[in-house]
Amino acid sequence: MVKKISSVVALSALSSMAFAQQAESGWRFQPEFSIGGGYGLTKLKDEDFSEDEAAKKAFAVLKFNEYIGIEGAYIDFDEASNGAFSFDPTGASLGLIIEAPITQVFSVYAKGGQLWWDADARVSTDIGSLDEDFDGDETFWGAGTKFQLAEHLDLRIEYERFNFDISRDEVNVLQTQDIDMDVDFASVNLQYTF
Repeated sequence: MVKKISSVVALSALSSMAFAQQAESGWRFQPEFSIGGGYGLTKLKDEDFSEDEAAKKAFAVLKFNEYIGIEGAYIDFDEASNGAFSFDPTGASLGLIIEAPITQVFSVYAKGGQLWWDADARVSTDIGSLDEDFDGDETFWGAGTKFQLAEHLDLRIEYERFNFDISRDEVNVLQTQDIDMDVDFASVNLQYTF
């Protein structure tokens, strides 16, 4: 809950700064559309999991002006395992982006929104194994920097925090507690603006 409140406060502060800048320069509706993809590392933080895995992402961004936009993304997280339980999630997200241009070629941004995920999971025991599918939806947040490489091409370096919650009753009676897994995702992305 504290994470969610912190995210909302941070986004509110950034949007206030962006709106203040807009008021000075005159807010203009200047839509632009971008697509991109990236690759990065995830850090799973859970008592049962402590692994670094790779992840891939494809995204599309619709900016209303230079400060505010929305981003839709598809993320393929890599499989994580603790021996008895393996977890292979993918997800689709939709989030609000608040961007603050620092120079003509460099900006910083924050984003937050919702992740809808599903995962293939396998529970392995001495008796055998059980395959299950899980899904859920959780809020997420992130921050990053954007560098212009060419007229229509940008490099984005970003950090995002996701969460996967699974009740122990959904997994198996052998699971002793709920799975509450935080996933840190640091990625490098290329973005092309039309």
